[in-house]
Amino acid sequence: MKARPFPERSWWGAHVVDPADDPKFGNPTFYAYYHTKYELGVFAAPTAIAEIGVRYGYSAWSFLCAAPAASYTGFDRQLGTHGGVKGVDTFPAVTALLARDFPAAAVRLVRADTQTLDSLGGPYDLIHVDGDHSEAGCYHDLERALAACRAGGVILIDDYDYIAGVRRAVDRFARDYADRIAGQRYVATLRGDVVLTVREGRVERPNVEFDRDEEIINAVLRDVARGGPTRALLREGRPA
Repeated sequence: MKARPFPERSWWGAHVVDPADDPKFGNPTFYAYYHTKYELGVFAAPTAIAEIGVRYGYSAWSFLCAAPAASYTGFDRQLGTHGGVKGVDTFPAVTALLARDFPAAAVRLVRADTQTLDSLGGPYDLIHVDGDHSEAGCYHDLERALAACRAGGVILIDDYDYIAGVRRAVDRFARDYADRIAGQRYVATLRGDVVLTVREGRVERPNVEFDRDEEIINAVLRDVARGGPTRALLREGRPA
């Protein structure tokens, strides 16, 4: 099933942002932030998505808008920490939102602390890491994501610019698992995203004509060039 067009901001605010949530998630800045998630989802072209940190499901919605028939597995311990919603069980709202707009998607929400999990299941083509923002917690989630990601798949990490512990975890992880990572790119979003492309096994990347990592980044650059809402600026290689 082909990607759907990302909606206009007015529709996003009226139909995706939960009425119980902070209305800031409908403003231009957050709209552009989630539009970038959608763009990355379009060019990752996933058939199976996993996410650590669900909240009200806005990133999940953006990814499924890019891949409406993909499976989606979301992990959240629902404690309101690390940017979550304190005192609110968001799973019923997320379930209703995704079922309404993406009936072909197989959606599974898992109430769990990924810090206690040995595996995320999988394999997945796209894994969004936005859970525990401590250095140790983020590093743990990245290890679980790597083990669950298909060769050629994408791990997307949020909050690289926003939280120092996340930045340290990503940098250390990229060094420690350099043999498993085929590409690393920084995307200048609201809080800074990092895209890691997973290499097949522990062998050198084959010389192929088409590079998935480059396609994802070039897609966002094309959106910037045509005046699209992402306004993403990219730096090649390890973020400074």
